[in-house]
Amino acid sequence: MSSAGSPSVSAAQRLQMTLDFCKLPLLVVARLFSPANKGRSWARAINDSMVRFMTTRRWEIHTFTSLFWPTGSTYVKWARKSKLEVLSDDVGAGGKLHWVGPRRYDRVLLYFHGGGYSLPVNDQTQLGLLLALQRELEKSGGAGIAFLEYSLTPDYPFPTQLNQANAAISHLLEKGLSPSKLILSGDSAGGNLVFQVFSHTLHPFPSAPAPPTLSAPYGGALLISPWVTFDATTPSFAENDKKDVLSSAFYSFLAEQVTSGLPSGARVYAEPYTADAAWWDGLDGVVARVFATAGEVECPRDAIVELLSGPIKARVPDTTVVVEKNGVHEDVLNAFASGEGEKSVEYWMMVKWATEVFDK
Repeated sequence: MSSAGSPSVSAAQRLQMTLDFCKLPLLVVARLFSPANKGRSWARAINDSMVRFMTTRRWEIHTFTSLFWPTGSTYVKWARKSKLEVLSDDVGAGGKLHWVGPRRYDRVLLYFHGGGYSLPVNDQTQLGLLLALQRELEKSGGAGIAFLEYSLTPDYPFPTQLNQANAAISHLLEKGLSPSKLILSGDSAGGNLVFQVFSHTLHPFPSAPAPPTLSAPYGGALLISPWVTFDATTPSFAENDKKDVLSSAFYSFLAEQVTSGLPSGARVYAEPYTADAAWWDGLDGVVARVFATAGEVECPRDAIVELLSGPIKARVPDTTVVVEKNGVHEDVLNAFASGEGEKSVEYWMMVKWATEVFDK
């Protein structure tokens, strides 16, 4: 992690960060032996313990973001380190597409990164996964892999990110890409953004640019622990509060950054779990198939499974929901952070699923 040196962090918050980091070694070691890490390798246990430590600090949001480089800077540094060409497209609405590997417009996986809409992309987790996918898909015809750099909340509230996702999709379709050869993908808030795109296509949000006209449904949606609810009262929040890498309180903290700027009538777009079943009527004309993961011990598990296995699967029959045994929020990404991503069963399920989508 590298500090971007955000000037918005107060002196008091910087002092609090310093004091908290002094506690880091002791608290991480203590958590290594907690039941939450039973059965995990040392590398994975250390990674998950550090994530838990970071997300249980009582910092304000700009203090968190000060620990990271902005998405664009992270991409450039990571691409050069990975010996990849730096390829970026301005797509309008303030968004950018960054390519992981070569540009191509015949088959594309478009990725929206997570972080509660408040945190930038992570090179070890999200970019590590995308590079592995790009290299693996290359063995079976290949695909362009691109991810969206979107503006962050709370400084840029809804529908900013929806507008930028809309612009990115339009950019790709204008290059000749068929919707049937486009996979929309994302983790956590990125999965939420995929649902925003679907909602906007079915029910255009009045103050947002019109959604693209689709000549065919999108080829698929690949969702990793999608953030579908801001409500922390479903049973899995209480059941997994001490087991997940993110506490129930941290999910609520991130939700506050989003909901504080929501305009009237926007809640159903930003929080797909609140939509009634009829909201999703016609979804089979928007996306052909869906693959989603949820961690067995992640807090939002119940809401993810209920939404995807219920109203979504009822309208898109080719929907697969995988509950990862002993998995935390974004379990496959945490595996990549600890160098174990390609050992993940769920990772290979994603590769197989994406390959099948592109080959249809």
